[in-house]
Amino acid sequence: VAAEARIPLLMMAASHVLVQPMDEKKKWVFKVVPNDDIMAKAILQHIAKSGTKTLGYIGVADSYGEGYYKVLSELAPGLGVSLTGKETYGRGDTTVLGQVLKVLATKPDAVFVASAGSPAVLPQKTLRERGFTGPIYQTHGIATDDFMRLGGKDAEGATFAGEAYTVAADLAPDSPFRKITSAYIDAYRAAVGQEPVIFGAHVYDSMELVHRAMPAALKAGKPGTPEFRAALRDAIEGTRDVYLNNGLANLSPTDHNGYDERSAFLITVKDGKFRLVK
Repeated sequence: VAAEARIPLLMMAASHVLVQPMDEKKKWVFKVVPNDDIMAKAILQHIAKSGTKTLGYIGVADSYGEGYYKVLSELAPGLGVSLTGKETYGRGDTTVLGQVLKVLATKPDAVFVASAGSPAVLPQKTLRERGFTGPIYQTHGIATDDFMRLGGKDAEGATFAGEAYTVAADLAPDSPFRKITSAYIDAYRAAVGQEPVIFGAHVYDSMELVHRAMPAALKAGKPGTPEFRAALRDAIEGTRDVYLNNGLANLSPTDHNGYDERSAFLITVKDGKFRLVK
């Protein structure tokens, strides 16, 4: 739906790190997936605390990889971590052997892979196949069954900062994040008869924001009218302290994502499952 139609848009795709200034079109756009800079900062802080001093980098040659590299290169020096280089590859590439050999030649303590979904498996497997035994860090884009299935034993130990949804079962029973995530998972199982994936959680979060904003919008006008749309937008923008599958939302006129470090959870692959790093 066009932004000019003034219908709030709840964006669910993976985001870029750079946050663009608010303008008239973006005024009608909201996004329920955390910005990549939040996750990049969280995992880099973890990397620094682990004692890593040198970090190799392999990322996809697009805005996703470039965004992560920008944040890493800006924050790493202040945390005492040095990037040993920058290697990139295409999402459709069938080998990254050359890039991996170049990274390993710099003898890094650990390697960061900035990729998502099944393309993130290739560097992970190649690093292990070439004998790298150090830590491999990834992004929240790997939180899929495909990464686990295709990565197999080589996926073990991959660590990243991701959303509460991915590790809901490991959260404390009284965690407000676990409450909302369990509600979505239980409802999905009852309706579909199978386990949901995180992309469905994005939709659920979008509709949760709309659901909360609807009463105020209905007071302003009938659905489909400019008054209703404007009130719905305003009410979504006023969301405060709402726990979602993707994080704790606090929206404002200048921030239509609304998450902070409280929405980033450290996650690792252990015994073929995504587990909370405790």
